[in-house]
Amino acid sequence: MPPNRNHSIPIFNFVPSLLLISYLCLGFIPNWMAVDKIAPQWLALSGLNLLTALYILYRRNAYLKAIRTTLGTWMSWLYIGFILWAAASCFYAINATEAVVNVTRQTNVLLMYVHMGILLYPFRSKVLFLSWVIVGILGIEIYAVLEQAYTMVQTRGLIVPVELKGVTANRNITAFSLAIKIPFVLFLIYQVKKQSLRWVLSALVFATLFGLSMIESRASFLAAGFILVAFTGMNIFLFLNERKKRQHLWRIGYYLIPLVLAIFFNKTLIAGKGADALSRAATISANNTADYSIQSRLRYYADVLTHFKTNPIFGVGLGNWKLKSIYYDREDLVGYVVPYHAHSDFIQLGAELGIVGFLLYLGIFVAAVLFAVRSLKSTQLSAQEKVFVFLLLTALGVYSIDANLNFPIARPQVLVVWCAFMALFNFYYKTSRGPNTDTSGKKRWGIIFLFIGVLALIPCIYISNKVYQSHKGQMVLLNDFNQNKYNLRLDEIDGVVPDIPNITVTTIPMQSIKARYYIHYKKYDKALELLREGTAANPFLAYSEYMKSHIFSTLGQTDSALVNAKKAFTILPNTPHASYYITLLAQQQDREGLEAAFPTLVRHDDLVSWKNYLISAAQITPPGDSVLVSRAQKAAARFPDDVHFKQLHRSIATGNAKINQALAYSNLGQGQFSQGQYTLSATNFEKAAVLDPFEFSHYENAATAHFMAGEMEKALHFAEVVIGEMNPGNGKSEYLKGLILINQGEKDAACPWLETADKMGFPQAADSLKQHCTTS
Repeated sequence: MPPNRNHSIPIFNFVPSLLLISYLCLGFIPNWMAVDKIAPQWLALSGLNLLTALYILYRRNAYLKAIRTTLGTWMSWLYIGFILWAAASCFYAINATEAVVNVTRQTNVLLMYVHMGILLYPFRSKVLFLSWVIVGILGIEIYAVLEQAYTMVQTRGLIVPVELKGVTANRNITAFSLAIKIPFVLFLIYQVKKQSLRWVLSALVFATLFGLSMIESRASFLAAGFILVAFTGMNIFLFLNERKKRQHLWRIGYYLIPLVLAIFFNKTLIAGKGADALSRAATISANNTADYSIQSRLRYYADVLTHFKTNPIFGVGLGNWKLKSIYYDREDLVGYVVPYHAHSDFIQLGAELGIVGFLLYLGIFVAAVLFAVRSLKSTQLSAQEKVFVFLLLTALGVYSIDANLNFPIARPQVLVVWCAFMALFNFYYKTSRGPNTDTSGKKRWGIIFLFIGVLALIPCIYISNKVYQSHKGQMVLLNDFNQNKYNLRLDEIDGVVPDIPNITVTTIPMQSIKARYYIHYKKYDKALELLREGTAANPFLAYSEYMKSHIFSTLGQTDSALVNAKKAFTILPNTPHASYYITLLAQQQDREGLEAAFPTLVRHDDLVSWKNYLISAAQITPPGDSVLVSRAQKAAARFPDDVHFKQLHRSIATGNAKINQALAYSNLGQGQFSQGQYTLSATNFEKAAVLDPFEFSHYENAATAHFMAGEMEKALHFAEVVIGEMNPGNGKSEYLKGLILINQGEKDAACPWLETADKMGFPQAADSLKQHCTTS
């Protein structure tokens, strides 16, 4: 590139290089004992931003033009406006503390964008430097993925795609951290002169695509396809404009060949080991509602749009959608696992910040695209610069796919690269407009902005450190919560986490999860005080009301226990709340309350809910109640493989008193049968069958006793009742029917029944078959 494009200044680039590399390597920061590695990463970003701001202020005379250029575009103004609007949401957010935490994070991202733009503006060979650093980081990241996959194959004999996290927290972050860096590799392939180096870079593309095929993130498959289309289109355009340079067409092969090879090796080497990329890619469809992930995302999108329609101006506050989403998704939640993100940054910000916040954030991306188009049309940029701008636009497309299907706005790992290319869009836009004509009088506000940034970073560092310390404490709190343990002493509870944030990473109010320990140590007044504070922090999870009910139940305050249990069930009818609520209803003999809760309890027609309802209802409903018997019968038919439903149906229809009385008659009949009093025993078995008509053994015993008494018609009647209406599948009644028919001289009709009994595994059937049905 021409030297004047770099706007070089006579300072040594070591410090800016070190700062830029530090930004780009943020994703390598580990958990550092935190429950989520984003906590130490946000803290490190705050510190790095402060260090960079101080350095730029120290070198402010050298960076005046860079500051003015970076801050003097409407993309930067939109970004600053977005942060200010987001900060205003702290005043109306559901949870103001959570809004403050997230405003702090997004302020850090804004300052990272500004700082990277300022550092890159005068940087000598900025494009090559940035590209090579990103490619080096990509090499480390893909090595981590391939090494994990190799270890899985060696130890387990298969690959578990969901566990291929590389250096990040989950596979989706890993996949897009890899994919967003591919355009920088492609630029170097375009730029370098040595053929051998091009093939090395192409090999890195292959390794990356092969890694993506194992990770099986479907959104990254879309990103890989988008890169193929963009890179191919770019080279075809260059060929058509420079027809004599066929190398543009050949250059497509540096991406296409690695892509084909990655698919080939995936299919031939690892598809049978649990990582079949083609099968996974075949499930990419908005109509594939059988896929839980797609089904969930579509539900989240619908919830956000529903909320946005009714709250178009002000949302719920930045970072607060994870709270409000519980309300919309309450009937589909499992336990306390909530939809932390809407899986689309754009529409989630619309729900959190209203139409203004949505348009401001969207405007940043629109500005970047318009800046890129302006740069590509400009005569001020060289051909190489235009190629780089187009590939930056490709990287923005990859990020946009991620932003519409996942939540990169919450992860520094991908945001770092995003800030770098957004800053470069700014630079090339300004460059494309020719010499800057700004007057010196406009310089001061840029310096003022940096001073304000330094002041803002002080609370940012403070809050980020609080969050990091909280994440370390939450390792203990959440581990105890998940395992129902209490590993903290009474004097340790208050100091285990700071006061920011006031909810855990799983949105459980911090005070409420502390209250668990006070309940365990029987400090009920303190627990109730904490639970009241917890309700304010997250009013949609109802965990506080659930725990209050337990306290009141322990104290014998049954009315208060029931009121809070009902409140928890009404707000969030998940399994813990539902099971506990109907248990209290049963204890209070509240049939009306249980009947009112029934439609919500069985809304998903799942086994646990049906079983819990029937057990509770059976305790307070008289035997034989037609409505409950019908429901029990429906459940037994719905879950035929679970014997408990058959037993519940029997108990509900008959009642335990009759079942016990029937058992007494059956035991009496068994004793008489053993003494050879067959007719008398048959009478008692019949009485048992009348009292307990759902127990097939009473009928089988009656059939056996009548058979031994020579009363074949009666024996046949009871055997056919079992075969036709109960079908226990043990083969005994089929065997008896066969013997009865033989006794009646109907041998041909008897043999099929004996064969059936033998197939069902009844032990005596085989001998009877040999004796009566085998022809010599």
